[in-house]
Amino acid sequence: MHEIENYEEQVYAGVLGKVVGVYMGRPFEGWRKKDLVSQWGLVDRYVAADCGYPLVVTDDDITGTFTFVRALEDSGLYADTPEDFFGKTWLNYLIEGKTILWWGGLGVSTEHSAYLRLAQGFPSPKSGSLELNGAIVSQQIGAQIFIDAFGMVAPGEPELAARLAEPAARVSHDAEAVNGAKVVAAMVSAAFVEKDMEKLLDIGVSVIPEDSCIAQVHRDVRAWTAEDRDWHKTYDRIAEKYSYEAYGGYCHMVPNHAIMVMAWSYAGDDFRLGQAIINTAGWDTDCNAANVGSVMGIQVGLEGINRDYDFQSPFADRMLLPTAEGARLTTDCLIEALRIACMGRVIMGWPQAETPKGGAWHHFSLPGSQHGYMVEKTDQGMPGTAAVAHVTGPGGKRMLEIRYRHVAPSHPVRVSTPVFAEPGGPGYAIVGTPKLYRGQTVTVEGVAGECDGGATIRPFARCLSGEDGRNVSTGTTVVYGDAVDLVPDTSFTLTLPVPGESGFPVKDIGVEITGGPGAAGAVFVDTVRFSGAPDISIPDELPRDKDGTVLGWVVDADRVIGKFPQDAEPMTYFGKDKGRGVVITGTDDWTDYTISARFTVALADAGGLVARYQGLHRYLALIKTGDALKLVVNYYGETVLAEAPCTWEVGELHDMALTVNGNEITARLDGQQILSATDDRLTCGGAGYIVERGLAGFRETAITS
Repeated sequence: MHEIENYEEQVYAGVLGKVVGVYMGRPFEGWRKKDLVSQWGLVDRYVAADCGYPLVVTDDDITGTFTFVRALEDSGLYADTPEDFFGKTWLNYLIEGKTILWWGGLGVSTEHSAYLRLAQGFPSPKSGSLELNGAIVSQQIGAQIFIDAFGMVAPGEPELAARLAEPAARVSHDAEAVNGAKVVAAMVSAAFVEKDMEKLLDIGVSVIPEDSCIAQVHRDVRAWTAEDRDWHKTYDRIAEKYSYEAYGGYCHMVPNHAIMVMAWSYAGDDFRLGQAIINTAGWDTDCNAANVGSVMGIQVGLEGINRDYDFQSPFADRMLLPTAEGARLTTDCLIEALRIACMGRVIMGWPQAETPKGGAWHHFSLPGSQHGYMVEKTDQGMPGTAAVAHVTGPGGKRMLEIRYRHVAPSHPVRVSTPVFAEPGGPGYAIVGTPKLYRGQTVTVEGVAGECDGGATIRPFARCLSGEDGRNVSTGTTVVYGDAVDLVPDTSFTLTLPVPGESGFPVKDIGVEITGGPGAAGAVFVDTVRFSGAPDISIPDELPRDKDGTVLGWVVDADRVIGKFPQDAEPMTYFGKDKGRGVVITGTDDWTDYTISARFTVALADAGGLVARYQGLHRYLALIKTGDALKLVVNYYGETVLAEAPCTWEVGELHDMALTVNGNEITARLDGQQILSATDDRLTCGGAGYIVERGLAGFRETAITS
């Protein structure tokens, strides 16, 4: 198929539509229609604040959607990815009980049941089969809630989208649940080229059997819509014929798919109406609103999403993706849309699009994009006297405008975006690593607009920190870069060396504007970039929150404890009772570096250091076993690259170092190079520790280029 015009922009609209739906419906997930109508009449706006709920939350609909599609890229085979690899992708990015899913238990949560089947050795699609998991469990809603991105990578090719969606859905689901997923993927795909909702519904149902229950749902709901002309009446018919009680489980596919068809049928091309209907209809509101939103986002485009209500600015594109990899915990809608579009271009055989603004991290290159930047409250807890907006700025470039007023030395304006999310709060667990690390430098480029009263701008980073060198966080510290005077119509460049003492993570970055009393004006931010390699030094224990949670690291371990009485110096011990666990920091921007630490085996089958970590089944490691030291690569199965005999007594401390440089991997023990190998499979990723069936301890950790 020929290249679709504005492909990236349409993907971005689909991602926005998906996320808007989740943030709309999440605060009242599981409510029934009568209660929603009683509370709000029509839920046609964000009501999170009414519920005492934050707008931006972790959610399986978001994390699963933008993680499981990575199977296509991770396999290297894209549209030809084998069906069992979709299950391997789950095992790579899921930490049981912590990431992505609702961990409700075998026979209760469909996805948890499928994960347990995968862990038991059943490959996908067997893992999600009706045969293993039964008719009720295997046909719950999850197959369609994770599927939208498989339509986005196959624009204008609904049959291809359905083909890609099927093995992804069958990791955890079967039968009618798979049919519902294929319909959603096909509609997302078709919306890139077809904007008439009735035709989109026709296309969606065309990819499943005519005699399926989901196909009958479509026929019924669309006929009722034409007859009733009132969605409340149509809802009553759905509740009578396709109720939860008729299908079983906590959240069956069929009832929820039915009200999605109702919302699409009544809304046509009115995005806000679609969200109002699907959210007010109740049941699994975040899932349903997200699927309705992804289709309609692409259908109506960026302008159509915000035509009647500003859905985008209240969250400024912010997203959270907690996975076992950790590197994309804090991200945004535009970054994820461009990642998906890159996959789609490979699948469609199109050339890759030019990288926005020379590869800038934040570039504001599509309409409305904000990369998470929002005005902070003042130090006194009041709203900041500024506003941010996406505009066409000087030189015709898309930029972030910061319009400030009433600033003074004691009342600055701060605009920031998160680079790390602290654990806690409502929603699914927060697991991940910060985007920026000590040793790197952030550069902000922009242009000053009008300025009354004289003002300056300077960059800042807010870090978690402890007191007196302790490893327990007691709050935050703000670190500033040099200030620059704002001169109207003049470009500026701000630089900030990334802080982070003793491994405490950076929480957010931004700019601060201040000036003479009453100063007012505008600033246009063009790009935000970062450069450099990590330079991390942690003397002994890893930084923790007050409740003991390790900060800035992915922890797949059963316990994290400090030193024993017999230890002469502070230590951090990690324990894993069954199998292998990892404790990881870093991002996929890390390429060539060394991780080193003093290491001891307390009582474990194996332990050591990890580099270029990309998930639980993709990493390099230097591992000490009972009688050997080994360089290994885990790439959906472990291969020993090199090994040497090595024994020492339990409790002995030894210096270990693992270096990766291009395809060369070297290991040092107590200052002497002991192993080397080459491997081309993993070129980037984070670093940390590994322990297998037991307890291992570490101190004096360093990660340097």
